[in-house]
Amino acid sequence: MVKLRKGTAHVHEAGRHGVERQCRALVALHPRVSPALRLILIVAFAIGIAASTIAEDWTGFRGDGSGITAADLPTQWSPEEGIAWQSDIPGYGQSSPVVWKTHVYVTSSEGPFQQDCQVHAFELQTGKKLWTSHIEATTKVENYFRNSRAAPTCCVDANGVYSFFASGDVTAMSHDGLTRWTTPVIKTYGEVDNERGVASSLAQTDDHLFVLVDHHGPSYLIAINKHDGEIAWKADRGTRVPSWSSPVVAKFGGRDIVITSSADTVDAYDAATGDSLWQHDGLQGNHIPSASVVGDEVFVGSTTMYGGATDEEATAGSNCCIKLTSDGGNPGYEVRWGAQRANSYYSTPLAFAGYVYYVNKIGVLYCIDQATGEQRFARRIGNPCWASAVGITRTDGEQLVYFVLKNGFTIILRPGNEYDQVARNQLYDTRAMMDAREAAEKQRKANAVPADQASPKTGPEKVFAGMPESQLHQMFSYGDPMVYGVAVANDRLLVRTGQHLFCVCE
Repeated sequence: MVKLRKGTAHVHEAGRHGVERQCRALVALHPRVSPALRLILIVAFAIGIAASTIAEDWTGFRGDGSGITAADLPTQWSPEEGIAWQSDIPGYGQSSPVVWKTHVYVTSSEGPFQQDCQVHAFELQTGKKLWTSHIEATTKVENYFRNSRAAPTCCVDANGVYSFFASGDVTAMSHDGLTRWTTPVIKTYGEVDNERGVASSLAQTDDHLFVLVDHHGPSYLIAINKHDGEIAWKADRGTRVPSWSSPVVAKFGGRDIVITSSADTVDAYDAATGDSLWQHDGLQGNHIPSASVVGDEVFVGSTTMYGGATDEEATAGSNCCIKLTSDGGNPGYEVRWGAQRANSYYSTPLAFAGYVYYVNKIGVLYCIDQATGEQRFARRIGNPCWASAVGITRTDGEQLVYFVLKNGFTIILRPGNEYDQVARNQLYDTRAMMDAREAAEKQRKANAVPADQASPKTGPEKVFAGMPESQLHQMFSYGDPMVYGVAVANDRLLVRTGQHLFCVCE
């Protein structure tokens, strides 16, 4: 089902041309302008062009891995106004949307053992579903609401969309939904001993996809050739603490580097060869939040969690900033700072406009000075974020941070030393929430694993195995609808819940 509202188009060339005209006018008024002033004008012109270049694509988890983009997003909307469209997503999924030109892609799964893995394409302008392609899972994974269900986010490029599922199947499809190849990673390298399933998203370069699997057994990072699905290299990581964070690619010193923040270490690998470049250990709690890369800085998120990290001071210090370095062409790193109180939970930290933002599991937002690591403020924003925050630069140069909370509200802040809230917007009303809750419950019942086929729970999940589902929902705030991920492209904010995709634009 698609619910469509009329949107408004924007002409972004006006902002660029306006800056250009102002710079030329100043030079014309001052024909003997000094080289220093001329340089300032050129920089101002370049900044104006950069700010007015609206991003058309959102190619992977958190876009390019930074969560930063250029867009003219609205600052006010409600269930009655500003929602351009919403579309139903078959099955259930926890991945974020990705965007390539006119297409939006999301994934989901169905069946008691998530045996039906699905990739869906929607039209960005209208929300019309263009196609659904099905992948038969090569490894069974229980369709249990505390398991990962189609949680890994896709990657997309000019050749198509690349998906990864809890079953371990990595698949390449054309933009028309035709399967080019499928690589069964878990079937190839062995079952995953991870009580919550696989949730790590794909990362990419022009040539390769990167898959991270950290669990109680032999863990690894692999690179897959985009053109044929063959394994390019495999980096063994030993037996690890189960983790669900995603790799991210940094460009530094003329090469692509794969950064993994997972299972109590941060590691760097050569993206072309898989060679280990360095490892930073001694961290605690970096099992869920992924690393965020901005320029030559890597921002690490960590959290206390059941069955894992419990030392709050050590965990706070593990929310840190790592600077990429080079010594005679040899890649290295230095730790610039560790936060004193900040804490991430599901969402990845956002470094933007001179600040780094972390949201913990009870919805406290921490703002840290990007240069020093000093805390600027801490504020309860009402709900935790499972979707990672996005930093936006508008064509007029204004910068804003969008926090889409788990319950569908969006907090918009103006970056600064103090909490400066611009707006708080609601995505769906009470009736829509009740409908979504009923649809999710119906989906869970239809996909329930028969009692005689359910595998025994291990680790922390063994404690919860005998509890009623309703009690678990209340304990862990798992009530649908939940916002799992967002994307920004072509002046549109895309918000994904388990069974719906929303588009917000002016």
